[in-house]
Amino acid sequence: MTTERTTELAALNAAGVLDGDDLREFQNLMAANDAEVARDLGRWNDVVAAVTIAGTKPCTPPTGLKARVMEMIAPTAKPAPTKPAPNFYSILQSEGEWKTLPVPGVRVKSLAADTRRGLSVQLYELAPGTRFPSHHHSGPEECFVVSGDFHVEGRVLHGGDFHHAEEESDHGESFTENGCTLLVMVATADYN
Repeated sequence: MTTERTTELAALNAAGVLDGDDLREFQNLMAANDAEVARDLGRWNDVVAAVTIAGTKPCTPPTGLKARVMEMIAPTAKPAPTKPAPNFYSILQSEGEWKTLPVPGVRVKSLAADTRRGLSVQLYELAPGTRFPSHHHSGPEECFVVSGDFHVEGRVLHGGDFHHAEEESDHGESFTENGCTLLVMVATADYN
């Protein structure tokens, strides 16, 4: 319910002059989630903005300003593709080959292979309801959940979560309820 005091506090807040006990009182009113108080606040913010604009004197922009601004925001021509340096490469989301696995609902895209260390980096997509059977790791496995849910070793992981399996470990069945995307680094011998 809007009172004279609430209206006064909303007006003073919009003008940016509330402090001390008045500011705390106003913050408590706002924290109460009173829709009428929030509406009053918005109205007073609009009034202060209108008064500020009305008090602004119009001015003529400097000659050539529009041309300079347009030049700064104009799309630039894309440079011709260059040949990547020999020690670097990228794979865009639309690039690379997806392969299906014998496990229904799983597809994988190989991103990198380090033959010297025997490691592979792969991107996995698991369809909703997919169950990954128990398996053995001859080398370590690093698994980062990019999106979705991934149930592994009694835990539910979501986007941004990480799982590690030691060398010579055995995973029980893992699964996803709603589907997921995983970034996995594994011993190449285990997954190729």
